[in-house]
Amino acid sequence: MEFNTSTGGGMPPNPYAPHFSPATATTTSASTFSPDAPPFAPSPGPHAPPFAPSPVPHAPQQPQHHPEIFVDGHVPILDGSFNGSGDYGHNSSGFEEGFHPSDPNGQHHSGQHQDQHGIMHSGRGISNPPVGNEEYHELHTIVADGGDRYGVSAVAFDLHQELLWMGNQGGHVTSYYGPGMQKYSSFQPLPVGTEMRQVLSIDNGVLLLGNNRMRCSERGGLTIFDFSGEDMHDMQVMTLVDPTTLLIGGHQDKVIEFDLNSGQQVNLLEVGDPGVAIFRHTNRFICCGDTSGQVTLRDMNTFKVEHILKAHSGSLSDFDVHGNLLVTAGFSTRRGSLAVDRFLMIYDLRVMRAMAPMQLSIDPMFLRFVPTYTPRIVAVSQAGQFQILDLAGVMTPASMAIHQLNTHGHMCMGFDISTSCEAFSFGDNGGLLHLWTDREEVLYNNYSHPTEFADHPEHLPAMSIVDPLTPLASIPMLYENCHGPLLSDWPEDCMKYVKRRMPPIDPEILASMKVVQFIGYAPNPRVKKRNQVPYRAKDLAITIPATSPGATSTVPESPGARGESPRWYMVPKRYRKVEIKYTKLGVDSFDFRHYNRTNFAGLETNIPNSYCNAMLQVLYFIEPLRCAAQSHLCEKEFCLTCELGFLFHMLDMSKGENCQASNFLRAFRTIPEASALGLVLGDQEEATGKVNLGRLIQSWNRFIVQQVHQDIQEPKEEDSEKKEGEETEPPKEVEKTPIEKMFSSEVTISSKCRCGKETTKETNSMVYGLNYPDISDSEIKKKQYAFTEVLKSSMSSEQVTHAWCEDCNRYQPTTQSRKLKSLPDILAINCHLDSERDLLFWKTQEEKMPNFVPWDQIMKQKEENSSKASSSQTRTVRPCRYGSHCTRSDCKFSHGPQDKEQTPCRYGDMCTRADCKFSHRSTAEKQQATVLSSAEILEMSLQEEAQAHWLPCGLKMALSDGELKIEGLPEMEDVEKEKLSEEWAVYELTSSVCHVQESRLGGNLVAHIKAGIPYHKRKEGITATQWYLVNDFAIAPMDKLDAVQFGMAWKVPCVLYFSRKDLNKRHDCQIHNPISEKVLFPEASLSSRVLKRHITFQPLAAEEMPKEGDLVALDAEFVTLNQEEAELHSDGTRSTIKPSHMSVARITVIRGQGPQEGTPFIDDYISTQEQVVDYLTKFSGIKPGDLDANISSKHLTTLKSTYLKLRYLIDKGVKMVGHGLKKDFRVINLFVPKDQIVDTVLLFHLTNKRMMSLRFLAWYFLKLRIQSDTHDSIEDARTALQLHKKFKQLKDEQEPDEFHKTLRKMYEEGRKVGWKPPDE
Repeated sequence: MEFNTSTGGGMPPNPYAPHFSPATATTTSASTFSPDAPPFAPSPGPHAPPFAPSPVPHAPQQPQHHPEIFVDGHVPILDGSFNGSGDYGHNSSGFEEGFHPSDPNGQHHSGQHQDQHGIMHSGRGISNPPVGNEEYHELHTIVADGGDRYGVSAVAFDLHQELLWMGNQGGHVTSYYGPGMQKYSSFQPLPVGTEMRQVLSIDNGVLLLGNNRMRCSERGGLTIFDFSGEDMHDMQVMTLVDPTTLLIGGHQDKVIEFDLNSGQQVNLLEVGDPGVAIFRHTNRFICCGDTSGQVTLRDMNTFKVEHILKAHSGSLSDFDVHGNLLVTAGFSTRRGSLAVDRFLMIYDLRVMRAMAPMQLSIDPMFLRFVPTYTPRIVAVSQAGQFQILDLAGVMTPASMAIHQLNTHGHMCMGFDISTSCEAFSFGDNGGLLHLWTDREEVLYNNYSHPTEFADHPEHLPAMSIVDPLTPLASIPMLYENCHGPLLSDWPEDCMKYVKRRMPPIDPEILASMKVVQFIGYAPNPRVKKRNQVPYRAKDLAITIPATSPGATSTVPESPGARGESPRWYMVPKRYRKVEIKYTKLGVDSFDFRHYNRTNFAGLETNIPNSYCNAMLQVLYFIEPLRCAAQSHLCEKEFCLTCELGFLFHMLDMSKGENCQASNFLRAFRTIPEASALGLVLGDQEEATGKVNLGRLIQSWNRFIVQQVHQDIQEPKEEDSEKKEGEETEPPKEVEKTPIEKMFSSEVTISSKCRCGKETTKETNSMVYGLNYPDISDSEIKKKQYAFTEVLKSSMSSEQVTHAWCEDCNRYQPTTQSRKLKSLPDILAINCHLDSERDLLFWKTQEEKMPNFVPWDQIMKQKEENSSKASSSQTRTVRPCRYGSHCTRSDCKFSHGPQDKEQTPCRYGDMCTRADCKFSHRSTAEKQQATVLSSAEILEMSLQEEAQAHWLPCGLKMALSDGELKIEGLPEMEDVEKEKLSEEWAVYELTSSVCHVQESRLGGNLVAHIKAGIPYHKRKEGITATQWYLVNDFAIAPMDKLDAVQFGMAWKVPCVLYFSRKDLNKRHDCQIHNPISEKVLFPEASLSSRVLKRHITFQPLAAEEMPKEGDLVALDAEFVTLNQEEAELHSDGTRSTIKPSHMSVARITVIRGQGPQEGTPFIDDYISTQEQVVDYLTKFSGIKPGDLDANISSKHLTTLKSTYLKLRYLIDKGVKMVGHGLKKDFRVINLFVPKDQIVDTVLLFHLTNKRMMSLRFLAWYFLKLRIQSDTHDSIEDARTALQLHKKFKQLKDEQEPDEFHKTLRKMYEEGRKVGWKPPDE
């Protein structure tokens, strides 16, 4: 049976559509434009979406040929008129520009041909250029795998990699890589003949949905898990609610909740008839569309119905959600049959009301938002036509144009848009896959993970028979069954055995070697293969003839050096990536003071996303920003500015001790914008070291400045009354935030069309990116640019681009210019050295500086000096310990004068004692010293390189009649001498963040920071300024020139901060502590099921408010978020690679004195949004559900709320009593001064002895048995308080020796009972 459609093709009935009588299907008049009277009947194909109605057999047949359709897939609208009968009006000439009347079909034939499938080919494959001013054009059309037998049923862009997925009606899946659509993988996840309903990508694979089963596969095709069951029937759609929770729905009354971690069904949700055909979700609702034409909005947590939107009277074809807008397309019931609505129904989710519908010229079947600068949506019909509509109501030629796919009469069955909005993909039931883009070089995602490709087979290198330098290990071994002599078996009389001389030690090893007694230890640079010694061409004096006649070439000394440049550079030790070595005691046994001998605090690296440590330190050393962050406090649970203030407070209080940014990074992972920008990394991404840290930290810098500004900014009531998309200037009376005052500069952007119309727009810029000259490599090497030229062109740029002109009513070349109206106090610059050309530009500018010494030349000289030093170095004869009284005749030591004046000082040249009686080298002796250590040679090399730097140490900036003037101050002395004036603003370089590129470890980020006078006065008690190299928890003073010179071979600049010299005078540098006693007042629990009888604490009364010196007892319980990663060695030893990630789950604080001594006034269970892998119930007493706000009966609070309570107690000077408080405060991420900590584990401890458990101490001293079944924090805190009293009693009653004996008896008793209380 044939059915007429809008394209005239024959279509079989849809097996998934609702059943109704085809004889009653009719079409409404095309002249009626209302939601209830759509102009055209539906025309789905044989494999239309399961919610589409059946085809209309008696609809009037549409014309099969459109003379207006060009070969590039565009339908020109010549004069913008529509006559209501399905035809578009023509202009007076009847032809558009580029349309040839000689061609009856209106097609161009230049350079094109048709293949056997009827697909039009052009010079670059199956692609066509755009017509006129259209934004999107066809890039490729290919025949998908199995396209000759099955049509395409699902298409989807990969959300994590540059892949396009296609599933067909035969259950086959194929992925294509990049805009070239190179086939990446192809496999059969479903039985042959089973239609693929949906393809959904996740982080580690792809989810594939069929009628009655769902499979999770790797991108290469390997199966991860397969799911089917009695509830899996007639499934249509699935969606990810969070990274681990999947919802699966279909034409049934239940929705399956599926856990991706366990691979099992966890819940079955009732939805009622007619089920769910479409899933979309926002941050508030899960939107479910069904075949009855309505959209149901359900709660994200409870899945309860919140609102029902009755969009269409017939059925629903598709809908999409973006922000506060929901747009639907569907069918209406007219005269007992279904007809396509040529109106898009639009709803505002803020007020749950319908807006004015939008009329279309096509039959919409698929809808997708294009979230760009305006709310645009793409509507696609099954005939292969689509429109890009602006929901703001702006009519442009782009929004009026109708694009046409080259479907060759087939029906469009799938449609998707990439997350970057640069590409559209379509699939039809003819087996064709179409890719449309708005540019030639397209990216599917803004930040994609690298795609893993198969390794190419390694072929054995060709070896000449006369080549004596190729190692024999490169020749494969013979089979064992091969008998007889080998060709290499020389007779004995032709051989002579000699010992090979030991090769000299690599200078890189000597530079990093540490001598302990007489043994040297150094890391292996891994520049040579193991157990192989290369032949030396110099020793053999062999020269291999070159390929060209008469030419000679020396073979490299090492076979590993062939085909690659020698590795002359080396990353200095202080710049290398530092890692924490874990033992069975965890991180406590690691010596952080070895890496940081200053009083400034470093940041640890064992936390996810700790790559931003360098930028956190940069922000901390900006005095006004530090004060503004510590003065901020809001009620938002995950506020980055609040957490930044808490972190800065810890860095202030610490005197050289290490700190963690765990709470800040915990809040950072919950920010949706950070995840959308790709700033939140997974464990696997950080472990592999393949992340572009330079690009990542620049995006993080731009994000954090804007985020802190938004956090501090007070909400404006006017904003809620403005319509979406309306651009209005903020009221002038609103005071700027501290971030805006420091970083922001007012910029005027003017756009001038060539017709003379000019428009201006005012905006603010907080972070500037460097734009380098767009010139060729040869021009880069010819001309020398100053840094100030590049900076000026980046801040006040001018470019020509195509933009829409209202007067010309079309796109015109427009000149856009940026002019600064004000200068920022802090100039934040992203270097944007992302391409090889930009790196070459910076490197070339440095090389053009005077006194520049190339890096490879420096390292060559270093090696030569090192080899000379090792050959000429003589052993120093140490003086004999017995001096002139020595009686040994064979004594090898010196017996010269042994007076103190000849004895060298143990501090050497670093001695500062004026009355030192030991000998020191004079200046002349230092100059005459010819033997240099490798460390001295390296330092000399670095000093030589530091003589030339392209980046100035300071800047002078001024605005004169809207024109920006910038002058560079090359040296630090120039900045210090420059005087302040009203005309010129003087800036000095205060910090720079660099990417240290090291291939073996993936590189790391370091910061050069200039610590000002306020920081040294607080930390060191002196008035000085000093530059420091901050490498996570390693902090060391450095030379000021290291901040401006970059070798570019291993150190690449990423972020630069220039600050005004009078910055601290222009801003408030006082901290206004926002934490008051109100934080201790009673608060409501997050759990709605908590009852009054379940309250386990009594809040403090007004007269009980803590004072300095008061005593409280504290205990905390924890849960595990990530298990420990350890490595077991062949000798049986075990080493920790990554410690377990703990999170605080319960905090209890009890009164330490007064009539209610021992009564808790804080007993908070901490709610967490992260997945808990182990509740540690035996040791914590926390059970599953205690931390869930929906089912918990405990007093549940946020970590921030309880953190503020502890901060207030510490700021008041309250003393904390507890057992093992060091670990508790570390996990809570709270710094407590040592004089406020009373730890019972240290009170009853002898030096070099084990630490005693609280359970054993309670049994031994208090005769109490605690922790019998599980731990209870109230019981543990009370026990610690009683032990503290027992300690004071013993100290008062006993002498120090007697107390020492008491502890020894305790240890003896503990050894007898196995350190545990004996069983009753």
